[in-house]
Parts: sequence; C-alpha cells; structure tokens
Amino acid sequence: MSSFSNRLTNLRKLKGLSQAELAEKIGVHTNVIGRYERDLAKPSMELATKLSVVLDISLDFLVGKIDKELDKDIVQQVLTLQQLPNKEKEHILFTLNALIRDAKTRFAYT
Repeated sequence: MSSFSNRLTNLRKLKGLSQAELAEKIGVHTNVIGRYERDLAKPSMELATKLSVVLDISLDFLVGKIDKELDKDIVQQVLTLQQLPNKEKEHILFTLNALIRDAKTRFAYT
C-alpha cells in the first residue's frame, strides 16, 4: 500500500500541478505541500478533503485506505440504488449478484 505522501506526489504530478499551484488551490503556503510530500506533516481532515477534490480522487484512495480508485459512475449508481425502496434494491442486487457471479465464472474459464 502506498503512503499518503507518495500518493499525493504522484497524483499532483499526474495532474500536472506544481506544489505552488496545488497549495494555492487548497489555500495553504507552498512549503506545506512540500512537508506533506516529504512525510513531515499530515493535513487536517479539511485540507485532505480539499486535496481530494482538487486532485479529483476519493479521500479513501488519497489516504491509502483503498488501493484502487473508485469508478465515479459506479459510485453514482450505488448512491441512486440506495435511494430506492428496499424491495426494489433487493431485486436489483439479486440480479446484479447473478450477473457478477456469471462474469467471474466466464473469466475463470478463459
């Protein structure tokens, strides 16, 4: 699992931002970003959230809780599903589980 400092550095570079540009976007001094990237300091929850928004990634991914960035379209579908009545959710999840099981089986035999 990658550390916060490594993820921050890699994501900043991937977005083509300098430390100064990223610092300006979240409202901190440039040297703060350098301290984060050298693992000398950790951001507050508020600043970590701002970093995730600017870098367009989930906070869980940024802080290393998960190793794979979540697909935003899938997350939106899950949020929509959560708003449905329980009976509808059960039917959709039953169907989705069957489709996932079938897909896994197909991939296992290819």
